[in-house]
Amino acid sequence: MKRIGVVGFALASLLIIGVATALAATPHASKKKSKPKPTTITVKSSCKSSLALQVPSGETTVSPGSPDGTEWGTSQCASLGSGPAWMSFTTDDGGNQTGKIQQWFSGGTVFGTFTLTPGDQGPPTTDSFSSSSWTGKVVITGGNGAEKGAAGTGTLACATPDSVHITCTSKLKLTEPAPVTSSSKGGKKS
Repeated sequence: MKRIGVVGFALASLLIIGVATALAATPHASKKKSKPKPTTITVKSSCKSSLALQVPSGETTVSPGSPDGTEWGTSQCASLGSGPAWMSFTTDDGGNQTGKIQQWFSGGTVFGTFTLTPGDQGPPTTDSFSSSSWTGKVVITGGNGAEKGAAGTGTLACATPDSVHITCTSKLKLTEPAPVTSSSKGGKKS
Protein backbone atom coordinates (compact mmCIF):
# COMPACT_ATOMS: atom_id res chain seq x y z
CA MET A 1 0.00 0.00 0.00
CA LYS A 2 2.88 2.36 0.75
CA ARG A 3 4.35 1.71 -2.71
CA ILE A 4 1.09 2.54 -4.42
CA GLY A 5 0.84 5.79 -2.41
CA VAL A 6 4.45 6.78 -3.23
CA VAL A 7 3.97 5.92 -6.93
CA GLY A 8 0.65 7.84 -6.95
CA PHE A 9 2.29 10.83 -5.31
CA ALA A 10 5.18 10.75 -7.83
CA LEU A 11 2.76 10.54 -10.80
CA ALA A 12 0.63 13.37 -9.41
CA SER A 13 3.77 15.52 -8.91
CA LEU A 14 4.93 14.85 -12.49
CA LEU A 15 1.46 15.66 -13.81
CA ILE A 16 1.35 18.97 -11.89
CA ILE A 17 4.87 19.93 -13.06
CA GLY A 18 3.98 19.05 -16.69
CA VAL A 19 0.75 21.12 -16.67
CA ALA A 20 2.52 24.09 -15.05
CA THR A 21 5.31 23.91 -17.65
CA ALA A 22 2.82 23.71 -20.53
CA LEU A 23 0.86 26.70 -19.23
CA ALA A 24 4.01 28.76 -18.83
CA ALA A 25 5.04 27.98 -22.42
CA THR A 26 1.76 29.07 -24.04
CA PRO A 27 1.55 32.58 -25.53
CA HIS A 28 -1.54 33.55 -23.52
CA ALA A 29 0.42 33.22 -20.33
CA SER A 30 2.42 36.36 -21.24
CA LYS A 31 1.12 39.56 -19.67
CA LYS A 32 3.00 41.80 -22.17
CA LYS A 33 0.62 44.22 -23.93
CA SER A 34 1.49 45.65 -27.34
CA LYS A 35 1.29 49.39 -27.92
CA PRO A 36 -1.51 50.53 -30.21
CA LYS A 37 -0.39 51.64 -33.68
CA PRO A 38 -0.53 55.42 -34.16
CA THR A 39 -3.36 56.60 -36.40
CA THR A 40 -1.59 59.82 -37.42
CA ILE A 41 1.97 61.01 -37.89
CA THR A 42 3.50 64.49 -38.03
CA VAL A 43 5.75 65.27 -40.99
CA LYS A 44 7.66 68.32 -42.11
CA SER A 45 7.64 68.98 -45.82
CA SER A 46 8.92 71.64 -48.15
CA CYS A 47 7.20 72.21 -51.48
CA LYS A 48 8.04 74.16 -54.61
CA SER A 49 5.29 75.06 -57.08
CA SER A 50 5.59 76.49 -60.57
CA LEU A 51 2.28 78.04 -61.63
CA ALA A 52 0.88 80.19 -64.44
CA LEU A 53 -2.00 82.65 -64.28
CA GLN A 54 -4.96 81.29 -66.25
CA VAL A 55 -6.98 83.27 -68.78
CA PRO A 56 -10.34 84.02 -67.09
CA SER A 57 -13.47 82.37 -68.46
CA GLY A 58 -14.96 84.40 -71.30
CA GLU A 59 -11.69 86.32 -71.84
CA THR A 60 -8.97 85.91 -74.47
CA THR A 61 -6.04 87.44 -72.56
CA VAL A 62 -4.60 87.84 -69.10
CA SER A 63 -4.88 91.35 -67.65
CA PRO A 64 -1.83 92.66 -65.75
CA GLY A 65 -2.34 93.08 -62.02
CA SER A 66 -5.71 91.34 -62.04
CA PRO A 67 -7.22 91.49 -58.52
CA ASP A 68 -8.39 87.89 -58.65
CA GLY A 69 -7.66 84.79 -60.64
CA THR A 70 -6.70 81.16 -60.88
CA GLU A 71 -3.25 79.64 -61.26
CA TRP A 72 -2.42 76.10 -62.41
CA GLY A 73 0.90 74.28 -62.51
CA THR A 74 2.92 71.59 -60.79
CA SER A 75 4.20 71.08 -57.27
CA GLN A 76 7.06 69.01 -55.85
CA CYS A 77 6.92 68.25 -52.11
CA ALA A 78 9.66 66.49 -50.15
CA SER A 79 7.48 63.98 -48.28
CA LEU A 80 4.36 63.92 -50.48
CA GLY A 81 5.69 63.63 -54.03
CA SER A 82 4.83 65.65 -57.11
CA GLY A 83 1.74 66.45 -59.11
CA PRO A 84 -0.63 69.17 -60.32
CA ALA A 85 -1.19 72.28 -58.20
CA TRP A 86 -3.98 74.89 -58.19
CA MET A 87 -4.42 78.23 -56.44
CA SER A 88 -7.25 80.75 -56.61
CA PHE A 89 -6.76 84.22 -55.17
CA THR A 90 -8.38 87.57 -54.47
CA THR A 91 -6.30 90.72 -53.95
CA ASP A 92 -7.44 93.62 -51.77
CA ASP A 93 -6.57 97.32 -52.36
CA GLY A 94 -3.36 96.99 -50.30
CA GLY A 95 -2.09 94.10 -52.44
CA ASN A 96 -2.78 91.40 -49.81
CA GLN A 97 -3.89 88.10 -51.30
CA THR A 98 -6.19 85.48 -49.80
CA GLY A 99 -7.19 82.29 -51.49
CA LYS A 100 -7.44 78.55 -51.72
CA ILE A 101 -4.83 75.96 -52.61
CA GLN A 102 -4.96 72.31 -53.67
CA GLN A 103 -2.23 69.86 -54.64
CA TRP A 104 -2.67 66.38 -56.13
CA PHE A 105 -0.22 63.53 -55.48
CA SER A 106 -0.21 59.87 -56.54
CA GLY A 107 -1.82 58.74 -53.26
CA GLY A 108 -4.18 61.63 -52.55
CA THR A 109 -4.67 65.38 -52.35
CA VAL A 110 -4.21 68.14 -49.78
CA PHE A 111 -6.13 71.42 -49.76
CA GLY A 112 -6.41 74.56 -47.69
CA THR A 113 -6.22 78.35 -47.59
CA PHE A 114 -3.50 80.98 -47.70
CA THR A 115 -2.88 84.66 -46.93
CA LEU A 116 -0.05 86.63 -48.54
CA THR A 117 1.32 90.14 -47.97
CA PRO A 118 3.22 91.94 -50.77
CA GLY A 119 6.98 92.28 -50.43
CA ASP A 120 9.14 95.32 -51.13
CA GLN A 121 8.31 95.25 -54.83
CA GLY A 122 4.59 95.59 -54.10
CA PRO A 123 1.75 93.97 -56.02
CA PRO A 124 1.63 93.95 -59.84
CA THR A 125 0.25 97.11 -61.40
CA THR A 126 -2.68 97.20 -63.80
CA ASP A 127 -0.60 99.05 -66.45
CA SER A 128 2.19 96.51 -67.03
CA PHE A 129 3.38 93.00 -66.42
CA SER A 130 5.88 93.48 -63.61
CA SER A 131 7.75 91.49 -61.00
CA SER A 132 6.40 91.18 -57.48
CA SER A 133 6.62 88.95 -54.43
CA TRP A 134 4.53 87.96 -51.41
CA THR A 135 5.08 86.13 -48.12
CA GLY A 136 2.55 84.68 -45.73
CA LYS A 137 0.95 81.61 -44.28
CA VAL A 138 -0.77 78.51 -45.58
CA VAL A 139 -3.22 76.35 -43.62
CA ILE A 140 -3.89 72.79 -44.80
CA THR A 141 -7.49 71.99 -43.82
CA GLY A 142 -7.96 68.52 -45.28
CA GLY A 143 -7.14 65.90 -47.83
CA ASN A 144 -8.41 62.93 -49.82
CA GLY A 145 -7.15 59.41 -50.45
CA ALA A 146 -3.98 58.59 -48.52
CA GLU A 147 -3.98 62.18 -47.22
CA LYS A 148 -7.55 62.03 -45.86
CA GLY A 149 -7.74 64.13 -42.71
CA ALA A 150 -4.41 65.90 -43.33
CA ALA A 151 -4.05 69.18 -41.45
CA GLY A 152 -1.28 71.63 -40.70
CA THR A 153 0.24 75.05 -41.11
CA GLY A 154 3.27 76.56 -42.72
CA THR A 155 4.91 79.50 -44.43
CA LEU A 156 4.37 80.43 -48.06
CA ALA A 157 6.48 82.69 -50.29
CA CYS A 158 5.54 83.47 -53.88
CA ALA A 159 7.22 85.57 -56.58
CA THR A 160 6.57 86.45 -60.21
CA PRO A 161 8.94 88.04 -62.75
CA ASP A 162 6.10 89.05 -65.11
CA SER A 163 2.68 88.88 -63.31
CA VAL A 164 1.89 85.62 -65.16
CA HIS A 165 4.42 82.97 -64.10
CA ILE A 166 4.49 82.37 -60.35
CA THR A 167 6.90 80.34 -58.23
CA CYS A 168 5.87 79.47 -54.67
CA THR A 169 7.77 77.70 -51.91
CA SER A 170 6.19 76.45 -48.71
CA LYS A 171 7.43 74.84 -45.53
CA LEU A 172 4.72 72.76 -43.88
CA LYS A 173 4.20 70.86 -40.64
CA LEU A 174 1.45 68.33 -41.37
CA THR A 175 -0.48 65.82 -39.33
CA GLU A 176 -1.56 63.07 -41.69
CA PRO A 177 -2.79 59.47 -41.54
CA ALA A 178 -0.14 56.93 -40.55
CA PRO A 179 0.97 54.73 -43.45
CA VAL A 180 -0.86 51.41 -43.68
CA THR A 181 1.55 48.48 -43.35
CA SER A 182 1.01 44.75 -43.74
CA SER A 183 1.30 44.31 -39.96
CA SER A 184 -1.49 46.84 -39.33
CA LYS A 185 -3.77 44.81 -41.61
CA GLY A 186 -3.55 41.78 -39.35
CA GLY A 187 -0.42 40.38 -40.98
CA LYS A 188 -2.10 39.85 -44.35
CA LYS A 189 -0.42 41.30 -47.40
CA SER A 190 -2.62 42.74 -50.08
